[in-house]
Amino acid sequence: MLAIPYLASAEESGHKEEVESLPEVKVTSQVEKDRPSEKTKSYTVNSTSSATRLNTSIRETPQSISVITRELLDDFRVLSVNDALSYATGIKVEQFETDRTEYTARGLNITSFQIDGLNSPISFSGTNYGDLDMAVYDRIEVLRGANGLVAGTGNPSATINFIRKRPTRDFQAKATASLGSWDNRRLDADVSGALNGDGSVRGRLVVANQNRNSYLDRYSTERNVAYGVIEADLSESTNLAIGHTYQKNDSSGNNFGSLPLLYSDGTKRHYKVSDSPATDWAYMRVGTHVSFVELTHYFNNDWKVKAQLTHKDTASEGRYNYVDGYEDRTTGLGTYKSYPYIYSFATKDHVADIYANGPFELAGRKHELVVGATWSRSYMKEYSRTGSTLGSTFISSFDDLGEFPMPTFGDKSKSSDYQNTITNIYTAAKLNPIDALKITVGGSLLSYELKGVAYDVDQIAKENNKFTPYVGTVYDLSDEHSLYASYAGIYKPQVERGASLKTLAPLEGKNYEAGVKSEWFNKKLNSSFALFRTEQENQAQSIGTASFNGSIINTYEGIKATTKGYEFDVSGEVMDGLSVNAGYTRLMSVKGDNNQNVNPFVPRHLVHLTTVYKVPFVENLKVGASVNWQSDTHVDITLPSAAVVRYKQDSYATLNLMANYKIDNHWDAAVNLYNVTNEKYLSSLRYASAGQAYYAAPASAMATLTWKY
Repeated sequence: MLAIPYLASAEESGHKEEVESLPEVKVTSQVEKDRPSEKTKSYTVNSTSSATRLNTSIRETPQSISVITRELLDDFRVLSVNDALSYATGIKVEQFETDRTEYTARGLNITSFQIDGLNSPISFSGTNYGDLDMAVYDRIEVLRGANGLVAGTGNPSATINFIRKRPTRDFQAKATASLGSWDNRRLDADVSGALNGDGSVRGRLVVANQNRNSYLDRYSTERNVAYGVIEADLSESTNLAIGHTYQKNDSSGNNFGSLPLLYSDGTKRHYKVSDSPATDWAYMRVGTHVSFVELTHYFNNDWKVKAQLTHKDTASEGRYNYVDGYEDRTTGLGTYKSYPYIYSFATKDHVADIYANGPFELAGRKHELVVGATWSRSYMKEYSRTGSTLGSTFISSFDDLGEFPMPTFGDKSKSSDYQNTITNIYTAAKLNPIDALKITVGGSLLSYELKGVAYDVDQIAKENNKFTPYVGTVYDLSDEHSLYASYAGIYKPQVERGASLKTLAPLEGKNYEAGVKSEWFNKKLNSSFALFRTEQENQAQSIGTASFNGSIINTYEGIKATTKGYEFDVSGEVMDGLSVNAGYTRLMSVKGDNNQNVNPFVPRHLVHLTTVYKVPFVENLKVGASVNWQSDTHVDITLPSAAVVRYKQDSYATLNLMANYKIDNHWDAAVNLYNVTNEKYLSSLRYASAGQAYYAAPASAMATLTWKY
C-alpha cells in the first residue's frame, strides 16, 4: 500500500528511474526480520538467532530464552550489565567484590559471552572486572542451557549474547542526564543517521560518562564509554559494518576480599552496610577496546553469507590489601595477616567467523540450513608486585583496617603467560517434515590447544575434532502453543586450577530440556515453561585458595554433578499499556557424585517480576515496579581452629520503582527508586567460604532528564 503514493509522486515528477530502485525494499525486509528492540518499544522480540544462527521466533527455539530489551533498560535506568542481568529469568549476579563479578544460571557459573552472536569472553574464567556499561547495546539475549553448537563450547548454564545498537537511516539523537544518590552523575549521548544523501552509508556514535561515590566507605568510581559504528550498502545485497567500542573503568577504595563474617569463636558478626576493610590507596583500572568488522551478502534465493572479525584488548591493574583474620568478640581486636600487592593482566582475543544460512527443498517441503566455522585465539598475561608487609601478622580492630598504611612494592614479575586456540565447525538444519513439526539437528566439531605457563606450572591441554551434538524439536499444538524438547552435548575446556595449580580436565556432559511455549495477543506476549536436567563430569567445585608470590588464587576440584529443575518465563505486552517481564526458576537439586549439595551459595528459588503501566487517566505518564526475590543460601566456613561453621543468608526481596513523564515530543523526565524497602543483604556468598563478603547497596534514587530528536 505504501508503494502507491510513491509511484504516483515519481511519475508526476518524471523521475522514472526512482521507480526502478524499488527492489531495494527486499533488503529492508531482511533487516525488518530482526528489528532492534529500541524501535519496537516492546519487552520482547520477534526473532532470535542466539541458539542456532537460524533466525527464528522465541517460540520456535527449542531452548529457554529471556530477553532484556532497550525499553526495559530505559524504563528502569539500567546502566550496567550487573543490573541488567538481574532482570533475566534464572540469572544470579554474584558480585563478590566491588569490582569483580561472576554470574550463575541453573546453579552453575556462566562463562559463555557473545557480542552479536560472536564469542567475546569477559575474561578467561567468566569474571567481569569493573562494570560493563549498557549504553552500547540494544538488548541482551540469554539462552539457558548448553550452547555448544555456535558458541564452540557447550556451557551447561547459559550464554549471554549482547546485541549492539546499529545505525539508522533516519536521523535521531538523544541526550540524557541523571543525578542520583551518593553524587551519582551520569551523561549519555546517542546520535545516529545517514551519512550521505541516499542513506547507503549510515553511522552511529554513543558516548557516556558516569562519576559516583558510594554507600561504601572510601569507594568511588568513574566510567567512560565511547562506541562508533558505520554501515555501508556496498550494493543492493551486500552490507559492510565497521565499529569500535572503548570503555575505561577507574575505581578507588575498592575491596579485595571483604568483611570477616564470623568472630574467632564462630559467632556471626554484624556490620553497617557502609563498612569496608578497603584502604583509600586501593584502586582498580580496567580498559577495554573492541573492534569489529562484518560483511553480509544476501542472495536472490534468500540465502545469506556473513563474515565477522573482532579483536578485543583488555588491560587491568589494581592495588589491594587482602586481609585475612578473625576478631575476638570480647576484646574487639583481631589477629590479621596482610597480603598487599599490585596485580595486573592483559588479554587479547581474536575471533573470526563465517557462516551461510538459508532455505532448501527436500521431499517437496522447504527447510533451513546453517553451515559455519569459527576460529579464535586468546592470550593471557598476568603480573604482580608484592608489598613489603606480605604475610605479616598484626593486631587491629576492624575499624582501623581501612587505615592500613601503604607498604612499598617490589619489582613486577610475570605470573602467567598462556594462549588458547579454538576452532569450531558447526552446522544445523531446521527440518519441516509436516506443518506442525520442526526438527533442528546439528553439531559442532571442536579443536583447541592451551599452552603456556601459569604460576610456574605448565598449562598444556589439547583436543582435536571433539564432536558435540544438538537435537531439538518443536511441535505446534495450535497457532499459539507449542511443545518442545532438546538435547545438547556439553564439552568445555576449563581454566580453573586444581590444588596443584594445574588446569582441570575439560567439562563434559549432557543437557536435556523439554517444555511448552506460547505466543499471546497477536504475538505481543511470549511465555515458556521448561523442565531441565544437566549431567556433568569434571564440574569445577571450589576447594579454597592458594598463595603464589603474593597472589591469592582460587583452587578447584573436578566432580560429577547433576542439576535438575524447572523455570517459567513471560515477557511482552499483557494488554494495551501494560508490559511485563517475569520469571521463576526452581533448582530442585544440584548434587555431586557423593550426593553432596553443590554450590549452596546459589539460591534454589529465584523470582523476578517487572511491570510497567501507561496510566490512561494521566496522559504521557507511565509507572512501574520490579521485584526480585531469592530463597535462603549458605556456605560452610572453616575457622583456624578447624571448626566448620555454616553461615546462612535468609531469603530476601528487593523492590525498584519508576515513573516517567513525557513532557512533549522532545523531553522526558523520570525518577527511579532502587531497593525501596532498604533491604539489608550480602551481595554474594560466591566466595564466602573463605569467611568474607560485603553488603549490597541500600535504598537509593536517581532523577533523569532526557532530550530526543
